[in-house]
Order: sequence, then structure tokens, then C-alpha cells
Amino acid sequence: MALDDEIVTELSENEQIIQMVSLEDLVKEWELHKSNLKTIAAYYAPAMDANDARNLIQEFGIKTNQLVLKVYKGKRYVIFKGPPGLRKILKGTRYLQNNPKVVRMAIGPKGIIKSAKGGFIITAVLSVGIEVFDYLIRDEATLSQLFGTVTSDLVKIGLSSIDGVVAGIAVGSATVIGSVAGAPLIAAIAVGIATGIVLDKLDKKFGATAALIKYYEEIGVEFNKKLDEIEYETKSILNQLNDPCVLMRLFGASGYCRGYY
Repeated sequence: MALDDEIVTELSENEQIIQMVSLEDLVKEWELHKSNLKTIAAYYAPAMDANDARNLIQEFGIKTNQLVLKVYKGKRYVIFKGPPGLRKILKGTRYLQNNPKVVRMAIGPKGIIKSAKGGFIITAVLSVGIEVFDYLIRDEATLSQLFGTVTSDLVKIGLSSIDGVVAGIAVGSATVIGSVAGAPLIAAIAVGIATGIVLDKLDKKFGATAALIKYYEEIGVEFNKKLDEIEYETKSILNQLNDPCVLMRLFGASGYCRGYY
């Protein structure tokens, strides 16, 4: 009996349960969560930037005049004020604007631009991945829908990133920066999110994505027509080459010939 119990215990420990889900059930479950996943994809990069802004505030506090951008002998510097001993990361008082630590913490124009590029790539990859998966699991999905949606998403992500960069650089200019150290990054995040929301609303109102899908469908129809024309011409040429008379004329042979035509 002890041996039987031991065998049962061993089997239970190594038991693996595999649940098969039909494609139809998978599609239904996917449709319930797709919009939430798109929202997560849209706000994932801003959340990372918000964490960087939090680190900046922890590093410098919310005091005014904590950093200044200056040009010295043709080089751009970021000058930090306040006791350097209280800072954990940027312990110096002056750094070149392209210093890796400065850029990584999204300080100055280069830091804002680098942060925006990284956010664009992350958001684009997540958004495109969601749409590609949606295309693969839905039988009724078309390439036109995939290309139209992806194009629209990339345009909106790009415009949001650009607006965020412009806002961040404007707030981070030497004449405006006398507030919180993380103000430029916070401005970039806020404007980028606001632009994305506005673009989504405009898309729903004017049907930009739907227009792109229709455009790709029209391109597809024209492309198929061209393929049919090429196929017809190719078959016609091959049929002519099968005619002995055509071959004789092609190689300059003389004499009477009775062809297929």
C-alpha cells in the first residue's frame, strides 16, 4: 500500500494538464482584451518616462534654479546647482550635454530626443505586434485592414513623439528652465499623451484609419489587375514561342511553315 501511495504521489507531482482552446474561443477572448492591450502599449513608454521624471525630482527636489544650460567655448554644458553630495547619480556640478548620464536621465534637448526615440520604438513595436497577432488569429482579417491600422498607429505615435519633443525642448530652454529639473520631461510626457488622445478622437470622428484601409484595398485591386495582365501577356508570349513558325522566323530560317495560327 505504501508503494501504491508513493506511485500516486509521484504521478501527481509530475502531472501536466493541457487545455485545448478553440480558435473561435481564442478570438472572442482576444476581442475582449485587445483594446486594453492597445491602451497599455500606448502608455507603457510614458510610464517609463514618468519614472525617469520621478528620479529627477528625487535627485534635485522641486526647488527652482536647479540646473542651467550654457554654452562654453562652443560646447553645451548642463550646470547643476545645489549641494552635489546630496545627489546619488549626478554628483558633479557640470556635465557636457551629451554625457551618457545626462542623456539617460532625459536632461537637455538630446536627452529629451533620445527618450522620445526610445518611446516611439517601444510603442510602435507593441502596437504593431498586437495588430499582427490580431490579423493572424482572425479569418476575416485582411492585409488591407492590417496595413491601414498599422499605418495609422505609426503616424499617431510619431506625431505624439514629435509634439512631446518640441514641448520638452521648449520648457527645457535656458530661458524657461528655472523651475523643476524634471519639468522638460514632464512637459514632453503630458503633451505627447494629450496629442495621442486628440489624434485618436480625430481619427474616430473623421475615419482616417478607415480611409487608409479603403486606400490599401484599392491598391490591392489594382495590383491584382496588373498581375492578371502580366499573367495574360506571359501566357500569350509562351503560346507564340510554341509555334514552330515563330521559332523559324526568330532564328532566320527560310521555307514554308504551317503554324498553329
